[in-house]
Amino acid sequence: MPELPEVETVVRVLNSKVKGLTIQNVKITYPNLIKTDIKIGEFEEKLKGRKIDNISRIAKHIIFELQDLVLISHLRMEGKWFVYDKGTLYDTKHVEAIFELSDDKFMIYNDTRKFGTFHLQDKLTFRNEKPINKIGPEPFNSTLNGQYLMDIMSKSNKHIKTVLLDQTKISGIGNIYADEILFDSKIHPEKRASALGLKNYNDILKSSIKILNRSIELGGSTIDSYQPEQGIDGKFQRELKVHLRKSKPCFDCGRIIEKIKVNGRGTYFCPECQNLY
Repeated sequence: MPELPEVETVVRVLNSKVKGLTIQNVKITYPNLIKTDIKIGEFEEKLKGRKIDNISRIAKHIIFELQDLVLISHLRMEGKWFVYDKGTLYDTKHVEAIFELSDDKFMIYNDTRKFGTFHLQDKLTFRNEKPINKIGPEPFNSTLNGQYLMDIMSKSNKHIKTVLLDQTKISGIGNIYADEILFDSKIHPEKRASALGLKNYNDILKSSIKILNRSIELGGSTIDSYQPEQGIDGKFQRELKVHLRKSKPCFDCGRIIEKIKVNGRGTYFCPECQNLY
């Protein structure tokens, strides 16, 4: 699943390719993609003639700014955006939306799992509506600190990894980065959130900012979804310390990395560096 760094990478690539272009035609080929209560034909018509003023991001949501409207795209498990020159041949399998743009460009939304979503909303009010209004602050939020994390997380008796994945508490952290953040902050993924102190939460925030920034710098960690032709190649996966490293020695202590399930999610950790007790 694309996480915050991967989505940020997609946003930067899309801005470089389509910002300032005009949507000339739209074809939705998978109606369930649209989560706004609107007929497909009306949805397509509303987008025609609109200029792509900017593409931004809120947590894992891609925001296409189209004058007084926004198109909110969530990639979910396997969603991908591609930009092609007119006349370029591309695989039409799993294509759910086709945007014909000015400058002889096409923007294609592809989703093999069909879990991705589109919301079309008013630019002035979308932050107060679902899905954006339920999203917690990102680690990069300047008002965020360890005390805030402790206040919203330590009331829970769930495993800290499970709480970190709760997008209503802190947004943008998915399975890969939760593993890496907890390793960096030396916290066992099965520690109860209620058992952690202020230092732990300060460490979690510090590690979150460091790791997410580094991953953004390297284009994310797109383990299963390279798109080098689109400028998305996921170099951060070369720097993963625990995720997917089951049975390999820890870079810090040499102990063998283990894999367990935490709330159904595959979880990697070092039993020495991240001692449960």
